[in-house]
Amino acid sequence: MARGAYRIEINYSKNGRPRYFLVKDIVVKGKKRKVLKYIKTGDAPSPDELDRFKREHAYQLELKAARKKAELSAEHYSTGFLSKDIIVQLEELRFIYLRFEELLTVNEAEIYERDFEVRYVSGTTGYEGNTLSLEQTKDLLVSGILPRDKASREIYEVDNFKRVIRYRNTYRKKVSLDFIRNLHALIMDNIDNESAGTFRRTDDVIIGGCSMDLTPAAVIEDELAQAIEKYYSDLKEGRHPFESAIMFHYTFETIHPFTDGNGRVGREILNYMLKKERFPKLLFLGRDRDRYISALRMGNEERYGDMVSSMAELILSQRMEILRRNLEKVIEPPKKSGQMRLTDF
Repeated sequence: MARGAYRIEINYSKNGRPRYFLVKDIVVKGKKRKVLKYIKTGDAPSPDELDRFKREHAYQLELKAARKKAELSAEHYSTGFLSKDIIVQLEELRFIYLRFEELLTVNEAEIYERDFEVRYVSGTTGYEGNTLSLEQTKDLLVSGILPRDKASREIYEVDNFKRVIRYRNTYRKKVSLDFIRNLHALIMDNIDNESAGTFRRTDDVIIGGCSMDLTPAAVIEDELAQAIEKYYSDLKEGRHPFESAIMFHYTFETIHPFTDGNGRVGREILNYMLKKERFPKLLFLGRDRDRYISALRMGNEERYGDMVSSMAELILSQRMEILRRNLEKVIEPPKKSGQMRLTDF
């Protein structure tokens, strides 16, 4: 078990017999609470019994703690579109994800992040028509193995994400116009070098399947700067981070600042925002493409509440059950001695 994660608490029944509880203390924004599990009455648990009780009940205690933290945390956020219930679920997802990350060993964290990136890159490029399979994407990103019978453009669309990932993972500042341009330059390298990293200069751009008017090229920088400022202003004022990130993502896609690559850049920024606010990132799986596109189209109809709620339901359906299962797997400490957990740093 993670060091210091649990303690024993005693209270007494009406007949004076001691009752023992396994307790996990939690603190959220200065508010202290606890979750507990009854373990026995009578004699104090022996060290062996205590280890057994921890093994038996730690997972359920962690889930109860995540839920309690979520309920406390949700009270501090305002929202224009999300229901309180969905905010609590999003916060619960966040706390389960954070606890899962804390319990990973360094090696486990590296493998988990690598595998996530492969699936993410496969999905975000696949949404734009790239035909590399998940296995081919992994071979290219992890092992540098080029797929056979694929156009050079498709190969670069995937391979460019090696540099995108390095840049994004070492970037520590707020989203900015330079950050957005740099992402685009890396994503479009060797694909469209003339426009890579450059905002579009013309207005004759059409989004497939969409009849909406795009932001005129002359005011792209101003509107992007305003969208960035609003995002950080909303966070400062207590707007829920997921809602704020989705609204920025929609605004970015409607501005459509580049001639090509807007979807990939926009999804990079969205996940960067989620990660900075300590949320799990979205995957863009093939099976979810229609839900994702449909949600953005709700925004075109000014159904922003439906759009944000649909995106919330998407990340909850993608990540909640998987993270719960993964948390259960890592509750026990690693068998091999000498491994460090992230919380040991």
